[in-house]
Amino acid sequence: MKSINFLLSTIRHTISSIINPLIQNNCDIRLALVKFRSGNDSSVPIVHSFTRSVVTFTHWLVTNHESVGQHTQDGAIAIHDALREALNLDWRTTDNDRCHENIVFLITDGFPCQNLVNPTEIQNDDCSCACDDLWAISNEFVNRNLTLVIVGIGPIVGICDSLYGAIAKNTGGEYVPLTNASHVLFLSIQSIITQGYTLSQSFRHIKQEEFEKNSSYHHSIIQQQDQSEIKHCQIMAQKGAWLLDHFHHVNS
Repeated sequence: MKSINFLLSTIRHTISSIINPLIQNNCDIRLALVKFRSGNDSSVPIVHSFTRSVVTFTHWLVTNHESVGQHTQDGAIAIHDALREALNLDWRTTDNDRCHENIVFLITDGFPCQNLVNPTEIQNDDCSCACDDLWAISNEFVNRNLTLVIVGIGPIVGICDSLYGAIAKNTGGEYVPLTNASHVLFLSIQSIITQGYTLSQSFRHIKQEEFEKNSSYHHSIIQQQDQSEIKHCQIMAQKGAWLLDHFHHVNS
């Protein structure tokens, strides 16, 4: 969305806070990137497969594509598509002789389900919800030994930050607001390098306030939620609709 374009420098700094310490310590890393470009009212994924070259990855990162966005045909945010593309990448397989982690960083200013922001879309308790699909993808991450870290941007993401926090924690990862992401991820990477922690272990050694400060996110109250999220969508829909209308009004 447009807010991402305004914050690209901050996003790049966040990514650098992850990559640079690893490179400086001669860690064996591979990098891939998934972008979405809108075209003809459809979502076109731009997938860059794994490379060991930081120069190549940086080139992908700074290359602007016209109308970069994450919108699907019906206006929902293509969170599911981005995560599916990540699952389809050529990940390293388990090697008993080497210790490595497979980590996905999802950076988004969007929401995964229209029910969160559009009360008119809500039907009844039996209707399907895109949040259920998100839980299914999160469980696939667990089965594939992938850790998900979600970085949220802007006020709209606050509608569903508890959901993002829950599905990330399900994989051993975390949700981090962009305002705190560079600092939190730098602390995490440093403890991985110096203490030999896994990513999940490193997060457990970071104080909760480091995730929460300067944001509306409440890391301390995130709990594992039931995989049927439609009731949560119903509760949050009115709040979401108001926030979305207020956001468009302020930026118009």
